[in-house]
Order: sequence, then C-alpha cells, then structure tokens
Amino acid sequence: MILRTIELPIELTNNNTGRTHHFGRSASQRKKYERIIRAKFGQQVPFASKVEIVVQRVLAARQRLWDFSSVLRGNWKEIEDALVACGFLHDDGPEYVGMCIGDQDAETRLTSEGGLVRVYFLDAGTLNARVVLCSG
Repeated sequence: MILRTIELPIELTNNNTGRTHHFGRSASQRKKYERIIRAKFGQQVPFASKVEIVVQRVLAARQRLWDFSSVLRGNWKEIEDALVACGFLHDDGPEYVGMCIGDQDAETRLTSEGGLVRVYFLDAGTLNARVVLCSG
C-alpha cells in the first residue's frame, strides 16, 4: 500500500564519472536538496513503521531512458539523506527502509528542461521481492 507520494524538483543524475573519497561535494549537495525539500514540505514526522521506497525518475523533454541499474547510483543517496534530515524517515538504514528500487517514467515527459524525482513510500512488504527471491 502506498503511504505517501512526493514529487521533488530535483533531477536525478547517474554520476557516470564515479565517486571519489572526498565528501565535500556530496555534503553540499545534500544541504542543497534539504533546502529544496524543506521549502516545499517543511519539517515532517517520520513514518511510524518500516517502509519501502520506489524512486522514479520522471524524464524531461529530450531526455533518454537510462539502464535501470543507473537510477539509484548517482545523487539519490544525497536526496535520501536530505529526506531523513527533513523528517520523512527516522534513518535510511535497514531497520527503517526495507527496500529501495529505481524506476523511470518516460510517459509523463515534462516540458521543462530538467526532470524531477517522484518518491513513493510504501508499507514494508508491499514490493514482495524477497518473497519471490526466497520461494525459488
């Protein structure tokens, strides 16, 4: 069951250039995303129980689909940390987030230059991927 859906005016990146051991850039990105999220939603009260998250990259005009393995590899971690700082989640660890998967929406096709991120928070167990994996 979907508990809540939010849309963030933030474009997901796939960071094809890779990450370094310097955390200054990711920390400044997280603070920037936190300001954006807080301006749109204010401070939140965390979900009372464990959730699963679907992160959906909504494509803008002229953007192409990525390999699905690239959806969560870029700046999602900084966005997720900003969601924690704004109170959507107690923490992003496994005791509060059971699963996180990436998806892409090429149907909506925003008319703007930049895409956005749609985040679905679901009851833990909704995705049932572990049930499928363990039943084989």
